[in-house]
Amino acid sequence: MTQVMRGAIAAAAAVCMWGPQVLAAQSWPPVVKVCGLLPKDEVKKLIGGNQVFDMRAPEEEALGTYGSSCNYAGALIQVIPYRPSIIDAAKKRGRLEAVAGVGDEACLYDNPAGYGELYVKVDRRLLILHRDVPLGKTVADVRPGTIALAKALVPKLR
Repeated sequence: MTQVMRGAIAAAAAVCMWGPQVLAAQSWPPVVKVCGLLPKDEVKKLIGGNQVFDMRAPEEEALGTYGSSCNYAGALIQVIPYRPSIIDAAKKRGRLEAVAGVGDEACLYDNPAGYGELYVKVDRRLLILHRDVPLGKTVADVRPGTIALAKALVPKLR
C-alpha cells in the first residue's frame, strides 16, 4: 500500500468517526463489504490493472463503525456515509472536475500527490475511488477506468 493510500484511508476513517451524539442523530445506511461488490477480475478489467494488480489480493478494511474500504494494487475503493462537507472540502481544494452521469453527483480531484480521487454520491453513501497515476501519466490517463469502475459500483450501492 502506498503512503498516499494509507493517508487516504486514515482521512476517510477520521471522517467516519464522529462522536456518539452525532451518530445517534443520524440514520446511516448499513455498512457494505466493499471487496465483495465486484469480483477482482472485473475491477482489473475496468481499471486496466497490470501484473502487479494480479500479485496482490484485495484487502478489506473497516473505516470507523460505518464505512469500509477495499485496497487493490494501485486502487482504493471506499464507501462511507454521505456528508456534504466531504465534497465541499474537495471543492475548496480546487483541481476538481464535475463528472456527469455517475451516481447522484460526482467529481474528480486531480491530487498533486500523484493520484486521482473520484467522489460519487450514491443515495446516503459516498463512494470514493483513489487511483495511483503511473509514472509519466496523468489523472486524465486513469480517468476513463476510474469512471467505468464507479459506474459498475453505483448500482451495487443503491
